[in-house]
Amino acid sequence: MSPKKKKAPRAAPVAGAAVRGEPGGQAGPLAPTPAPLSGDPILRTVSRAAFALVMIFALLLLWRGHNAPGGGFIAGLMTACALILHRIATGESALRVDPARLIPWGAALSFVTGLVPYLLGRPFLKSDYGYLTTTLTGEFEWATAMLFDIGVFGVVVGSTMLIAAALTDVRPTERVEGDE
Repeated sequence: MSPKKKKAPRAAPVAGAAVRGEPGGQAGPLAPTPAPLSGDPILRTVSRAAFALVMIFALLLLWRGHNAPGGGFIAGLMTACALILHRIATGESALRVDPARLIPWGAALSFVTGLVPYLLGRPFLKSDYGYLTTTLTGEFEWATAMLFDIGVFGVVVGSTMLIAAALTDVRPTERVEGDE
């Protein structure tokens, strides 16, 4: 005779799941989980200033990226770091759109930026530039490479935020078959 193994329940009920109207009282895959540090007043206060500084620095990197070191990739990583810090400090996202929507829009913008010169008989991704003078900034150079950088920025922010969300979506109270 072989001893019978007891099967563990598929998922343990989560407090507050019934309030959200989920069947069986189990948390769904998109149910928000509060950040463990979101109640810390010091972290919330410091993160506001850090968020603003990092975002300003990211915009500077994006603005100067087509002529100097930096650009859409590093500006996107800096922005994602600021958004993750905000999420840790407050428990809510600073993005008002789904990060997955940024990826195809950014990729399309980058591709179209390279495709337009090709359709006009020039090499793919050939950048055009010129100078513009305003009273606020004086003379500055504009370049179509900036549009490419903005597309890369969107792809990097979207994908980094999706990766961070997948890595932090851990439910330690959930039990699956095989748990003992």
